Amino acid sequence: MSKRAASWGFISLIIFSVNGARAEPATLDAQQISVDDESGIVSATGNVEAQAGSRLLKAQALTYDRNKEQLTIPGALTLIDGANETITAESGLIDNALEKGRFDGLRLTTTDSGRLRAEKAERLGSLLDLEDAIYTSCPECDNPHDAPLWQIRAGNITYDRVAQNVVYAHPRLEVYGLPVFYLPYMAHAGPEIDKRSGFLTPGFASSSDFGTAIDIPYFFNLAPNYDVTLTPRLSEKQEPFLTAAWRHLPANGSYRLTGYLHRPKDDLTGDTQNEVRAGLMGDGNFNLGDWRLAFNLQETSDDLFFRRYKITNSSRLTSNLEASRNFGRHYIRLEGFRFRETLNQETAATVGDILPALTHQYGFAQPVLGGNLRVTNSLTHKIRALDIDETRISSVLDWSWRHTTQGGFVLSADNRLTLDAYDFAVEAGDPLAADSDQIDDVLSANSAAFTLAYPLQRMGANDRQTLTPKLQLVLADAADDYGDVPHIGATTRNLTRSQLFQPLTPKDEASRVNFGIDHTLQFKSRLSTRFFIGQSYNLSDKSFTPQSGFGDDGSAILTEAALYAGPLSLSQQARFSDDGEYLLRSDSTMALAYSSFNIGLDHSFYEAGQTTSNADTPLEEATARLGWQMTRKWRLDADLRENLESKERVRANAAFTYEDECTLVSIKLGRDYSRVGSIEPDTSINLSFTLKTIAN
Repeated sequence: MSKRAASWGFISLIIFSVNGARAEPATLDAQQISVDDESGIVSATGNVEAQAGSRLLKAQALTYDRNKEQLTIPGALTLIDGANETITAESGLIDNALEKGRFDGLRLTTTDSGRLRAEKAERLGSLLDLEDAIYTSCPECDNPHDAPLWQIRAGNITYDRVAQNVVYAHPRLEVYGLPVFYLPYMAHAGPEIDKRSGFLTPGFASSSDFGTAIDIPYFFNLAPNYDVTLTPRLSEKQEPFLTAAWRHLPANGSYRLTGYLHRPKDDLTGDTQNEVRAGLMGDGNFNLGDWRLAFNLQETSDDLFFRRYKITNSSRLTSNLEASRNFGRHYIRLEGFRFRETLNQETAATVGDILPALTHQYGFAQPVLGGNLRVTNSLTHKIRALDIDETRISSVLDWSWRHTTQGGFVLSADNRLTLDAYDFAVEAGDPLAADSDQIDDVLSANSAAFTLAYPLQRMGANDRQTLTPKLQLVLADAADDYGDVPHIGATTRNLTRSQLFQPLTPKDEASRVNFGIDHTLQFKSRLSTRFFIGQSYNLSDKSFTPQSGFGDDGSAILTEAALYAGPLSLSQQARFSDDGEYLLRSDSTMALAYSSFNIGLDHSFYEAGQTTSNADTPLEEATARLGWQMTRKWRLDADLRENLESKERVRANAAFTYEDECTLVSIKLGRDYSRVGSIEPDTSINLSFTLKTIAN
């Protein structure tokens, strides 16, 4: 017998295939290597490493049979294949290229969190066949014998590492080791795949309209830059409801479209006569050279479609298309709009479409009369389905000037001049024809605002205070013929701190005097407060609606206050009668926010006539909010909104969310107490269970 042995230092040996053509050699390193020339057996012990290409095998002992070109590892081993995959096993038998072999007690992990475990496994190049196997993407438990949150167990799992396919025979889903779901067959993409066609995680729901329902989304990976997801909802009370979501990333932008389709049964047809209901929503942005193109789309077969199917509660559906670009100091924007009222009936004043809406702006580089000057030109064509159409050409000149004196006074002046030319499409004999004929070709309006502010600041050892009184004079003048323009729209007035000193469109503005005092306090980093009080005095004969806050003489007294102290924040906006005797409206918010827990309370009060919806009775509502990160993985969010005047609930929601490295579970409960048209109060429950790296 001839035997050579080495027992000193660290020894390397190159193993070659002797079967005809040479295979890729494996380099063997170990603390001790012995070679039996007669039997062709090579034995290695002590920090053994065998490498072939990008594959590296580590063990404490192994034997290599030169005749069979096999490595036998009787104990624990680790096989690292490139940068993405690691195999550990209790023992194994593998060829000298480290590609094909059999393993006992195998565990496979990837850099993308996927883990496979099997009692026995066979590796044939890129194919890994596992018996009595488990797959999960949950992290390893502290006790390796404990079951993770979820795992998929199967009698056989085949993993194609090149094609990235994972195929299961008779799999069952286990939660903490307990079986909860079974399928005869299942397959999904491997952990290295970003996206691939297939079923996504289903969602479960329950509502008054649909009963118990299940959403079964299927994802079509049509190309790297576009895809579509079809989601049929199967329910006990209704025909299938289909959602189709399309996404596309062209080279010059992005857009998405979502379509909805349903054939309702009799108990859902109270608010429509359509046999089939449909809706379409979408948005997108594109860059075409120097042009920017954007669109927004909201279209339905009937007014209450989006509200009925809880997609959106908006009372107005708006679709628009916009194109814009800059030419040096010039800016151009071209738009088209389509409007649809969902709760209010269409009236003669309702604008259905605006096409075109062309805007041009130019800002002068050099000061004009010491201030900045900008001109805005526009052309709009408004289309009314029930009444008169209108075309308007307008030019607006905005001039502003600012100056701070050495004494600390801040002076400013703003002037806005508008020129409007109208053309109306009036049918012969229409009562509006006579009025529109009396309107001059060009109408003008101008408003000028002169503002004086005097900020006073006090710096203390621990605090900083700023007191800023502000006085403003607004002078406005508009052509009387503006009152003859049919269906002329007025700027919505809302007395707030910002709008008190922000002049409106000249045709809607009134000469007035505005006064306000603003105070801020910063105490170290622990406390900050802000308080504002102001009022406006009407110098013109213009009248204002009660809900605007402005008055024929003095406006309501406006106050705004806020306090921030660590986790606590309080804020309130209030209006009092012009003499300060009683409260007209109030919006208050209180919030207490910690790192893992927050609560909030919103309260609003509107005296009768303070909004368009409560002309006869006061309106008082409160909303309570709760957010609680109960543990690192569990979170609770809830809110409740009530009408305190009628003592009725408006809306209640709660959501429980569990999320860790491998799982996302969400349970959402909602109760809508409102009645809109034929839509009755409804309770909904939605459950989603997402296994990360699978159907996600």
